[in-house]
Amino acid sequence: MSELEEALKFIQKIERENFGKSTYEIANKLRGYTREEYTTKLWSAATGYNQGYINGKFKEKLNKENLLLSGQYTDLAHFIAALSDQIDPPKVNWSNLTSWTADHTSWAGDIASAIIIYYSQHNTIEIKTVEEALNKFARDSDYTADIAAYQVGSLVNSGSQASISQAIYQYNASSYSENVRAFIKKRFGGTIEGKKLKNPADVEAEIRRAVSTFIRCSNAYDLFKAVKNLVKLQPNLESENTSEPSGLDLLQGSRHFLSHMVKQGGLEGLKFKPYQMPGVPWLGTVNYEVTIP
Repeated sequence: MSELEEALKFIQKIERENFGKSTYEIANKLRGYTREEYTTKLWSAATGYNQGYINGKFKEKLNKENLLLSGQYTDLAHFIAALSDQIDPPKVNWSNLTSWTADHTSWAGDIASAIIIYYSQHNTIEIKTVEEALNKFARDSDYTADIAAYQVGSLVNSGSQASISQAIYQYNASSYSENVRAFIKKRFGGTIEGKKLKNPADVEAEIRRAVSTFIRCSNAYDLFKAVKNLVKLQPNLESENTSEPSGLDLLQGSRHFLSHMVKQGGLEGLKFKPYQMPGVPWLGTVNYEVTIP
């Protein structure tokens, strides 16, 4: 039995034991079988569901770091945790009324957390660049988990699959490149023709905006509050201050995620000028190009 089959068998067991409960409740129950770090007060606040860490015979049953899902190594615990915030609750709860979204417990949170960790080192030099922090804390197996959570959550929320296990089966039946392309289109409004992403500046701007919101809502905001508008890029590279947090850090984060999606989605490399400000296209783009091979 493969690790995926074993995980699905366990998920089906939990679904049977919780017959009659919503998929939202079941997804959060599954979160209790991942890692203790995914059952903190922060996660309760983010998902609107208080799920404790489950000890005993099945402790960390869903904690697999390199499980093959849709043909790609995926952090299973990360996927389940992110999924618990992707599935719609049966009724509105207070967490739905904040700036927090399911992006922030998945890809936006991974990117922002890496940037926060880099700037919170103070006098240590353990991580020397933002890029190094991104490679360490926003790994490919994290991104595959984030994209899987979005896609599986969409299948459940749309009603096309009645259970989490069935939605995972359906997601796994498609190649990862197909799932990446569908994610780009659904989440970011990406326009893909053949192997070409036609509106990369729009996709990048939305990634940067979500990462900025995470930082603004996080306990680490004091690190960045001196920056008037963290999400904004200066029109010229020479005018950017690289000695303190700036929009360039967020651009590095969005490029990091875009690189994953371009490569894994089988898309052509990108060359474009990012918008100075996400959501404010009339401000125009910067005067330099971003390249993603």
